[in-house]
Amino acid sequence: MHLDKNRPARFGKIASRLARAALGTALLFGVGSIAMAQNMVVRSTGPSASSYPAGKKMTNDAKVTLKAQDQVTILTRSGTRVLKGPGTFSLAQGSGSASSASTRLSSFINNRGSSRARTGAVRSALSVAVETPSNPNLWFLDVTKGGKFCVADPKALVVWRPDYTGSATASIVHPGNGNVTEIEWRKGSALKAWPKDILPVTDGASYRLLGSSMSQSVEVNFVLLKNPPAELDNLASVLIENGCTGQLDLLVETVEANSGEPADQG
Repeated sequence: MHLDKNRPARFGKIASRLARAALGTALLFGVGSIAMAQNMVVRSTGPSASSYPAGKKMTNDAKVTLKAQDQVTILTRSGTRVLKGPGTFSLAQGSGSASSASTRLSSFINNRGSSRARTGAVRSALSVAVETPSNPNLWFLDVTKGGKFCVADPKALVVWRPDYTGSATASIVHPGNGNVTEIEWRKGSALKAWPKDILPVTDGASYRLLGSSMSQSVEVNFVLLKNPPAELDNLASVLIENGCTGQLDLLVETVEANSGEPADQG
């Protein structure tokens, strides 16, 4: 698949940051680390957006020259850097250690769902998010959000709901034949295994979801990833190339929440 050069402006809108505190706490339980191959642009708006498209990789000694009203978000070894023009910025400045942010991101990225979601074994990670619930895993399908969704493991897809204070149901409609399959959450449970035996998770498959607490349905289009990269920048690049904007937003916001880097202004 090819990178759409007209897409960067669409990545400029940042999704809600309600989840920052919850995600930051949940990710502390992660183990291992996430590697970074190069710095990479993940969001770009303003007059210079075409010069710094989402997905562009840059070396540590690169310089970024921005005009007034420009804003570029770059994924780095230490987290993210938000550059605001006008001005010229060196990526060598502020390129700290990768250990802190990457370690906390490990479980968020590498835990690709499992049958344990049926029993709520991963619910301990969600318990910290009672006040401001947010999707704690890049590969959990948010029942409230539509669009393209990149699937790392079609055999272990998990559906996540933001509000798990009570019991709830969701209807999954197959657009082709109109068949409806319902899934149910018990009170206090945020996770439910996708009914893959009834609704196969295949590349290009589309389903419409309507939760009991949702006013409108959303359509989800699956994109199966054969070998999701382990490097953070390459993973972000794959999400961009495949149009999985919701997961890219979640990934970037999670890195931002853990880096604590203020915006660089010219």
